[in-house]
Parts: sequence; structure tokens; C-alpha cells
Amino acid sequence: MDCFVTGASGQLGTALLRGLTQAGHRITALVLPGDPWAAAAFAGLHVRRVTGDILDHESLPSERFDWVFHLVADQSFWRGHERRQRALNISGTANVIAWALQMRPGRVVHVSSLAAVGVAPGPDQPIDESFPFNGDRLGLMYFHTKWVGEQSVLAAAQRGLPAVVVNPGTLLGPWDRSGHALRMLRPFVRGLVRGYPAGGNNVLDVRDAAQGLLAAAERGRVGERYLLVGHNLCYRDLSRAVSRACGVGPPRIAYPRRLLALAAAILDPVGRALRWMPPITPDDAVVGTQYLYYDGRKARLELGFSVRPLDLTIGDALAWYRAAGMW
Repeated sequence: MDCFVTGASGQLGTALLRGLTQAGHRITALVLPGDPWAAAAFAGLHVRRVTGDILDHESLPSERFDWVFHLVADQSFWRGHERRQRALNISGTANVIAWALQMRPGRVVHVSSLAAVGVAPGPDQPIDESFPFNGDRLGLMYFHTKWVGEQSVLAAAQRGLPAVVVNPGTLLGPWDRSGHALRMLRPFVRGLVRGYPAGGNNVLDVRDAAQGLLAAAERGRVGERYLLVGHNLCYRDLSRAVSRACGVGPPRIAYPRRLLALAAAILDPVGRALRWMPPITPDDAVVGTQYLYYDGRKARLELGFSVRPLDLTIGDALAWYRAAGMW
């Protein structure tokens, strides 16, 4: 298949390029001018590069592809990045969908997020594709922009675009050049904190996520969304798993939401003044006390989706960060 990939130099993009290459597909990647990660992401792979930007409709290639994978997104949990996040997650997605409607690819796989599904009512109530979105009640811009972007894709599917949506969990594993996941793990890696947020998250190996994208292109039903669910874990268990892998003592107390909110409120104005994202933001404080727990039965049954053991993912992630000199 002739494949077009946006966001190819990111963590998930790097994993997807390797999966596509191993499966024998031909790859064209959209690359921002001066992309600092492209050389490393494409090393050893045969990837045709097209310079462009999803925010510039005219820069997208005027050709038809068999499969289109739209991965570009802003994953920030800081309001200092709100303008960029709205642009990429909403306007950029709309541009890609408008282009795809013109070019008529055989299949479009849009990478959304579990954030676009919402949050579970409680730790024993994981939610699935049928759950009505409740993320806006939290006031989190990432949740909102990913949901809006996903809705534009599903609406286009109703107009005839052969689009499938996948919603991966929080990605861990190699190739995290942005340090997005490391930001969550670093306090536990270094044994710097004695506590953890009171909520929970869904953790997914980036390589398993990439296989989920391929399965969605091959077997996903048009107009459907598939939750690519990894491991539903409270932050206590996640922090202990990371601490164990690093050989440091685990955190032992759950930080109350008020304490997290206070720390974020103190750091946020400093970050805005310095244009620096602080280690904890007001959005972090909110989401850290929620349960991001999901039911991935649909993807398992229809796509054959499966995940590897958590300890393997954590070990490979830490080994990659160490080799990259990131901790």
C-alpha cells in the first residue's frame, strides 16, 4: 500500500514507520521544515519526505494514497499552549480531512485519544466507545480539542470519507524524543517524590499502539472508533512499577487534590511569565485525580488488538531514555 503519514517523526510515528516498513508498505511522510527529529525517526528506513504543515492546506500533496494516517497532535496539559493546541488538534485535523475528501484515499486512520472518550465514573467502571463524552466538565483543553477534532472526522465519515478513529492510551516505550511521557515518569525515576496523584491512567506501549493503527487500516469499520487500551493502573501501582525498574524506593502516599492544585497555582504564573511549562500545571492537578480507565473489548474482538506486559514496556522505555541521555 502507498501510505501517507502526518506526525511521522514523533514517538508513535516512529513506531508506525517501522511497522509499515516491516509489512512492506511504501511510505510518504509529511515533514515540517527543519524538523529536528526527522533524521532520527527515519534512520535506516526508506521514507519519501514531503515538506509541509497540516495548518497549510496548500502544502499537502496533490496525490492519492491507499492509506492515510493522521497522527499530528498537541498533547500538552498546559494552558500556555492553548493556541497551538487548538490550531493543531482542531484546525489542523479539519485541514487534513478536507484534503482527504478531495484526494479520496482508500482509508484514513485518525489518531484521537482516550481523552476524547472522557473519564470513568470510578475505578471499577471502565468506559468504552459508547460512553457519552464527559471531558468538558473538567475544563481540560486537551480533552476538548481532541474530542472536537475526532467529531470532525466522524462527520466526514458520514459524508463518505472511509475514515476510522483509534483512541490510544498514554504512550510509553522507546522514541519519546519530546519527553512527554518522561515528564510523568521523571519524579519516580529519580526517587524525588514520596507521593503520587490519587487517580489512575491507562498506559499503552507505543509499539502496540502502532500495530493497532495498522489493524485499523486493514480491518477497522468505516465510521467507527476503536479504543486501543493498555493497562488500567492507579498511579500508586504505576509509580511502584517504575521505581522497581529503577531500583529506587517507591512513593508511599497519595497527594490530595488540593495540594496538587496549590502547587500548580503557584507554578503556573511563573511558567507563563517565563514561557516555561512547569512540572505540574492546573490541568495536571485535575486529571491526576481522575480515573482514565477504559474497556478495550471492541478493538480486541474486531482488530485482534493485544498488548505486551507492562514491565517490558517500562524497561524498554527507561533503557531508551538512558541511551538517549534524557535521564
